[in-house]
Amino acid sequence: MSKIYFSLREVNEFVKKIRENVDRLSELNEQLSLLDNTKIEFDDDSMENFLLEVELNKNFHEKNVEMYSLLGDLIRKGCVIRDLDKGEIDFYSKLENKEILFCWRINEETVSFWHYPDEDLSKRKPVKEIEDAYMEKLNKMK
Repeated sequence: MSKIYFSLREVNEFVKKIRENVDRLSELNEQLSLLDNTKIEFDDDSMENFLLEVELNKNFHEKNVEMYSLLGDLIRKGCVIRDLDKGEIDFYSKLENKEILFCWRINEETVSFWHYPDEDLSKRKPVKEIEDAYMEKLNKMK
């Protein structure tokens, strides 16, 4: 599968469209973590306890299927899922023929930062820098 590249305008429109799925993905991730870390021990071997254990396992696996289905759909649409716990998602773009990543966190309204692919997220730069540089180029052309 080839990479999907977004302009800043496109990625901000796209983030609005996927927000509901990303919120659900984050919710499922939290629920699965909780279920995975919860251990239930029964005092007896009653049929009700066996059925309860089966239902808990079924619920866990259904949530896993839903989460990985959503994850696959988002990846196919161009998302680079960095960290589900922090809600960090990147999107490929190009800046002066160099590959960059717009980065978005689930708690942010719009994509406001970017970084180069070989940089970690602590090197996030404001997209305002890109916008200002573009406007400066346009003004020089006048």
